[in-house]
Amino acid sequence: MQYEVEIYRNGCTTAPGPEMYYLSAWDREYQLYTYVFVIKGQGKNILIDTGCGDTSSINAMLAKEFGGKIKFEVPQDESIDSILDKAKLSPEEIDYVCISHLHHDHAANVPLFSNAKFVLSRKGWTEYMNKQRPYYYHDILFPSPPLQYLVSLPPERLIFVEEQKEILPDLGVFWVGGHTPGCMAVEANTRKGKVVFTSDVAFFAANVQNNHPIGLFYNLWECFEAYKKIKQRADIIITSHDPDVLDRHFQAGKI
Repeated sequence: MQYEVEIYRNGCTTAPGPEMYYLSAWDREYQLYTYVFVIKGQGKNILIDTGCGDTSSINAMLAKEFGGKIKFEVPQDESIDSILDKAKLSPEEIDYVCISHLHHDHAANVPLFSNAKFVLSRKGWTEYMNKQRPYYYHDILFPSPPLQYLVSLPPERLIFVEEQKEILPDLGVFWVGGHTPGCMAVEANTRKGKVVFTSDVAFFAANVQNNHPIGLFYNLWECFEAYKKIKQRADIIITSHDPDVLDRHFQAGKI
């Protein structure tokens, strides 16, 4: 089975070089795009991540930390509502939402999708539900409302993934970790080959291709192991924040 992929920009931000490449690029600042990916096939509509919602809280936090140099900008025509309009879909027509991880710029809009089944890493979810929350320490980075919505859903609308799972024929997910305990990659067969969406274990394709891990990790070893998995599986590597995805490789926004 072959799927079609639609790529939509959901705003942009910037980040210091060492956050993108571990112990490197000290004098650089990188532009990042936030993406929402729509996959269509077998009469199903699949969303990878739900993108940014209200950015006021995260931008207030970034203003304190970086003095206004870094912020998330999400124009109205790149909002989740506009993305769905461009994809010619309503929120009710989304059958599956694969949440690559629970950060604010990937999971903010989950309550929009009232008919969808949500695919999540079991390890990431279990870590979050730990009373002590040793990693998920920040309610701005990991906003509570989307997670409260997920908790409220009946069990049949939640699909938890251990190491890997096929969601539909030729479309599956596998755990990668590294950036957060819940990072999960998505793989889909297309007419151009197998596309792997890396989650934030890789911000840029070069993280994987050059085996140079991100600086924003919780487990460095998991990053290296994830890059092995991704390279073994992927014909095309798509990261969650690399501007080249749209600006160079897939300017039409389709695979």
